Amino acid sequence: MRSYCLGVSLFFLLNAGIVQASVSISEVAWMGSAASANYEWIELYNNGEALSIDGWILSDGQNLNINLTGTIGANNYAVLERTSDDSVTGTAFLIYTGALVNTGTTLTLQDSSGGIIDQVAGGENWQNIGGDNVSKETAQYTPSGWVTDGSTPGAANGTGRISPP
Repeated sequence: MRSYCLGVSLFFLLNAGIVQASVSISEVAWMGSAASANYEWIELYNNGEALSIDGWILSDGQNLNINLTGTIGANNYAVLERTSDDSVTGTAFLIYTGALVNTGTTLTLQDSSGGIIDQVAGGENWQNIGGDNVSKETAQYTPSGWVTDGSTPGAANGTGRISPP
């Protein structure tokens, strides 16, 4: 019994200083916009205290590998825009190169030590999370799961007009 208590105490003592990451992938415009298919963007949301994402990576394991830097403010959004700051209104948190494939992929957000913070399995043609290549509505994460709705870069996501199967 004593060794068990000692082990539990050590576990809590060692893990007391660990802060759980509160950043997640919250919106994906894999289809671009009506202005250009190249106007893709990805939104991250931090539902906790301000957090440095220096050294973090957002990747699709194919042709997208975004090295992240900066700090996402408390309860704030970070919009990552492809190639230029023209993809959406507002100022991009970060401009990246590479492209999301319209056939679907899995996005993985890793911290600086390689730990997986969030992972979104888009599935074939993004069927698992949604988005619409015709209307250019984006895939957005809500408390009920992923939905398709009008884009909301840097703002709270919609409630969804369509939920993926």
